[in-house]
Order: sequence, then C-alpha cells, then structure tokens
Amino acid sequence: YTIRNVARCWAYETSVLLDADIPNEIPYNDYFEYYAPDYELHLTPEPRENMNTDASLEAVRVELLQQLQELQGAPSVQMQEVPPEFDLKKEAYAEGINDGGAGDDVRDR
Repeated sequence: YTIRNVARCWAYETSVLLDADIPNEIPYNDYFEYYAPDYELHLTPEPRENMNTDASLEAVRVELLQQLQELQGAPSVQMQEVPPEFDLKKEAYAEGINDGGAGDDVRDR
C-alpha cells in the first residue's frame, strides 16, 4: 500500500466508473511523480514466493473474527435479521383472494 499504488488505483477506478478507456502511459501532470518509476497506470507483477503459513493465516482469521464479533452496532440504528425469502407457493394460493377484484366487494351482499 503506497501512495503510488493508490494513485494508480484511483485513476483506474475512475476510468471504470466513467466507462472510459484510458491509456497505460500516464501523461505529464501535477502528480506525474506518483507514477514513478515506470510512469504507467498498470504495474508489472513481480513473482514472489508465498511466505504465509497455514498457521499464520489461521491466526489472522481467528483474530479478525474475534474483533468482528466484538463490534457494537451503531447507536440508534436498529439491528434485525434479514427476513426469509417469500414462499411463492403461498403467494400463488392467495392469488385472486382479496386482490381488489370485483369479487372482493362485499357492499352489495
């Protein structure tokens, strides 16, 4: 995470948002030095050995889950479960019953 990579990311994300194709070469501008040393939008990936062990990844996962579990909801924001999906069979059965059609008017009865 460096200011150079953030500048590249914002430039690319802005082009995606605007649905605009932009060249890989960065034109000279006030922030040109942020794109050093190659002055291109996209980085050339360098092969690196994965030094993460299963144990270290598991330790990070456990720590993050513990921190997430301890988070409090924002004050005055209601927390509730997401309602389940509608049962389409029940909707199909109820179709035509009290749906505002002529058969629902009980005033003439």
